[in-house]
Amino acid sequence: MAFASLALAGCAIVDQYSNRAIEFNLQAEKTQQQALLLNVIRASLRRPMQFTGLSSITGNATVSGGVTGGYAKTNQVPVNPTSATIASRIVAGTGTGAASVSGGQTFTVPVLDTQEFYQGILTPVSHQIIDYYVQQGFPPQLLFDLFVGSVEVIATDAPNCERFTFRNAVRNELQFGQFQALADYLLSSGFTTERVIESVPYGPAIASTREQLSASDAAKMMEAYSKASAAGLDIRSEGNSYRLQKRSSHFRFCFARSGIEKPAWLGALEDDAYCGHVAARRPPRSPNGQAPHCETAGGRSGVGEGGSSQFHGIKLSDLFMDRIRHVQQAAHAAGNRSHEDFFPTAKFRNKHVTFKFQTRSVEGILYYLGEITRQYLRPESGPSRLMQVKTGLRYGSYPSTECDSAENGGKREQKTDLVRLTGRRAHDDRSYACENLFVLENELLSNSFFSVEYDGIHYSVPNEPERTGRSLQALELIKQLMALHTSAKQLPQSSVISIVGGAAQ
Repeated sequence: MAFASLALAGCAIVDQYSNRAIEFNLQAEKTQQQALLLNVIRASLRRPMQFTGLSSITGNATVSGGVTGGYAKTNQVPVNPTSATIASRIVAGTGTGAASVSGGQTFTVPVLDTQEFYQGILTPVSHQIIDYYVQQGFPPQLLFDLFVGSVEVIATDAPNCERFTFRNAVRNELQFGQFQALADYLLSSGFTTERVIESVPYGPAIASTREQLSASDAAKMMEAYSKASAAGLDIRSEGNSYRLQKRSSHFRFCFARSGIEKPAWLGALEDDAYCGHVAARRPPRSPNGQAPHCETAGGRSGVGEGGSSQFHGIKLSDLFMDRIRHVQQAAHAAGNRSHEDFFPTAKFRNKHVTFKFQTRSVEGILYYLGEITRQYLRPESGPSRLMQVKTGLRYGSYPSTECDSAENGGKREQKTDLVRLTGRRAHDDRSYACENLFVLENELLSNSFFSVEYDGIHYSVPNEPERTGRSLQALELIKQLMALHTSAKQLPQSSVISIVGGAAQ
């Protein structure tokens, strides 16, 4: 009975798998985040990255038991019942029992080194992905810093077609400051994304007829309409005829307007630069209506290939130029004498420019976070720096200064130094926040969200919200982008690692 009770208790333990399933979920979370952190750390050390996945987890538990035993009985009866010989009774018995409970899990860790995988993570992030995160409410400044690697500016009405590239490079404080000034200017002007749905004529015109169709012809016509609709085609009337229209959609950058107010500080932009207004493909035009002599690609505003897109005829405001000047003065005072890094404000002032955006790939984002970590933990020159982004910017309000982690102690800071791009005075209640873009500490924190050890050093994401900033959001975005660029067909064959634990006897 004791052995039976033990076996029944073991079965009950095996049947209760909910806690183990939840533990698998927590362990999978830890595994994925630590793998991301490892590659960020490798990037900060400028070492090759290594990608692995966790494709499956299978848990199992078993209970076993057994009972063995024996019994023997011997009676001795005297030959002479009347004699005094004592009859003896010998009883002998033996018994043994055993029971055990064990559990384990089997998981698959593929090494992601296929051609398809690297093609995915080396491809620039598409406008569609950026639009999705914008619509989900992620801070635009966070998305702009993570996804946009550079913005080329071309003065289309300048004699020599002056060019300058704003680079989102954290290694160079001047380049990073100038890029942030441009990002704030665009986002304060309503820079965002949208989905455009269009119908394009498909095939020749179909002549209409007033003849009465037979039942069989009407049935064939309905079947043709059904097949056309399933193929994404619509039928539109064009005078006395009909034409098939093919529906298509694409995503682009554009400028949103607050009500009916146009961002006049951007200059006299074409209507197709604003969200909700899409023009047909056309060559770029200068403000006087003549085709510019500068070599800029033609096309609609905000639409491009391979992660790039462009706008034409934008004017840079004096407020933007003033902020650039303050950034350059600080860089010059710090000893920066590299003339090619300074944006030539005199050559672009009062000029109409074309913006050309270039987005990063997933691997580029990982290297970007790695450089942010490097500038904080092991800067090559100058003091340690934390990169901060502005959140909570409102339309038409432009920050007049930079976020400075040295002044706010590397923690979240609320600032009110906003100026109106329209020239009017800003409201007193308007403010924005400076938050850390990404933070890794090179120590094992007792209350860290995630930590990992690499090359004998512990790295941790702090658990203090004022210090963590947008670190966890950045990791979440990378995790999702990695999944989007990894399909089940792309996973290579790998060994199955089986770990058996929790055995008890």
